[in-house]
Amino acid sequence: MSELLLLLQLAIEVAFAILALRTVASWMRQPDRRHGNLAIALGSLALLLLLGPALGGTGSTAQVLTDIAVVLFLVSGYGLLMFRESFVPFRTSTTRLLTLAIVVIGLLGIALGLPADLESTHSPLQALVVVAIIGVWAFCILEPIVTFWTAAGGRPAVEKARLRAISVGYALLLLVVVVGTIAGSFSNWLSLLVDALALATVPILYVAFFPPAWLRRIWRQPEEDQFRHALYDLLLYSPDRATLADRALVWTERLVGGESTFVIDSDGSVLAARGISSADARGVAARSAFLEPDGQEDGHAPWRAGSTLVVPLDLRQGRGAMVIVSGRLSPMFGDDELTRLREYAASITAGLDRVTLSSKIAALERAKTDFLNIASHELRGPMTVIKGYLTMLDAGALGELSPKAQSVLPLLISKSDEVNWMIEQMIEASRLEEGRLALKKQRTDIVELTESAIEGVRMLLSGHDLKVDLPHQAIDADVDPDRFQIVVRNLLSNAAKYSASGTDIDVEVRRDSDMASVSVSDRGVGISKADQAQLFTRFSRIETSAHVQGTGLGLWLSKEIARMHNGDLAVESQTGLGTKFTFSVPLSQ
Repeated sequence: MSELLLLLQLAIEVAFAILALRTVASWMRQPDRRHGNLAIALGSLALLLLLGPALGGTGSTAQVLTDIAVVLFLVSGYGLLMFRESFVPFRTSTTRLLTLAIVVIGLLGIALGLPADLESTHSPLQALVVVAIIGVWAFCILEPIVTFWTAAGGRPAVEKARLRAISVGYALLLLVVVVGTIAGSFSNWLSLLVDALALATVPILYVAFFPPAWLRRIWRQPEEDQFRHALYDLLLYSPDRATLADRALVWTERLVGGESTFVIDSDGSVLAARGISSADARGVAARSAFLEPDGQEDGHAPWRAGSTLVVPLDLRQGRGAMVIVSGRLSPMFGDDELTRLREYAASITAGLDRVTLSSKIAALERAKTDFLNIASHELRGPMTVIKGYLTMLDAGALGELSPKAQSVLPLLISKSDEVNWMIEQMIEASRLEEGRLALKKQRTDIVELTESAIEGVRMLLSGHDLKVDLPHQAIDADVDPDRFQIVVRNLLSNAAKYSASGTDIDVEVRRDSDMASVSVSDRGVGISKADQAQLFTRFSRIETSAHVQGTGLGLWLSKEIARMHNGDLAVESQTGLGTKFTFSVPLSQ
């Protein structure tokens, strides 16, 4: 039994020594106050455990070892207290007072020569100093346990889990030290159980102070589902780059913690900032070359710059960066967080580039709409005058024309009608884009509307054999008469343009259940399946061997008007065999 107890005690000493070495190694990789204080605390405790078997006895050597043990014990408490202070700071005066108290108590312990044998008789003053030593060390442990636990409230999920893990780590340290101190008074079996418990706490301590990747992923898990949905909305629906960057920073804080964050654009300007003013963010950025990761092996990977973590953003316009300023409550970033941030940065980069491209596309669309609006209204007046004079010439109101001049007038009138028709399309398209295209529905016979539409483009259909199949009974529907005729005229105009002269164009009006339809069929070039997919998009033109005039707005406008009537515009076509368009609207109730 005694051999097993010795083996367990040796295992405890080795385990704490490994934990201390791991802490020192972490400090050497990242030499800041926080890592340094933790290294001092755990290193002192490990040395104290290694020194434990040598304590006791009499003589000057035993006294020196006892004094060293007192110093190590107090230094471990001081290191743990300062580690706490790096997260949640004391007032400067409080820190100085605590430091002074620990130093004074340590000096008194050494000056009074505390007995090496704890069971020996102590003088009243020595007993008071022992109580003070234990009391101040207990304060260095108990106060952080409460502080870390309460400070975690209301923090993001990662920070909350990190702070509470540290609180648990402190509690386990207290348990190991207290139980280990009184374990010698237990029976062998109970001592064996206590030592086994102390040994089992070492890996828990390691997890608490140096959480592995799998644990950090568990900490993030409550946020991950929300994050995935938020990232989808963020990337697709952010209206501009500044809004997207601001929303991205919210999740940066929630996923990995951080006191403040900001995004630097490729031109060095601050695109968005949280937890820090834009002016302060610009000041921080101006003092550091965040956009030039000199000396970094991978210029695309996150890298540390003092108290900041820099996540590069490889934007189309150049390099940008997302900067996370670590605060006192920020977790210690590990490789898992850096990998996660790199993946997140790739998504944010794609989102920012998408918004940039969308903004450019929107600007082009606005320019096209403005052009349509201006051009159509500027052309309308002159073309009205031209059409008027051509009509007067044709009627002989301006005198007799030579037979040769008279023969070209129908062509000129037809072309002016074609131009006027394109202008009307442009005006209607502009109204639709600006949201000003309001339907004026009324109960109307669509048979009459179809006949009227045919008459309106009769000149454009010259050279084709028009076959019209109309029912004898009226077919009433609630439609906007003018817009309904626009659709029919569009379909007739397209049939004439995309079919050879002399071929048939069929018009058919039918009632089908609760819908009324107008079909226009031609014997033209037809439309391939690939072209049909983009047929009803704005400015879409079907490439053919012959040049066909048009704006690319007719079918798009017609489809939108059909939808505004709660109807549809469908197409059936095969390359080389002609095309059939069917415009359908609901019947009147």
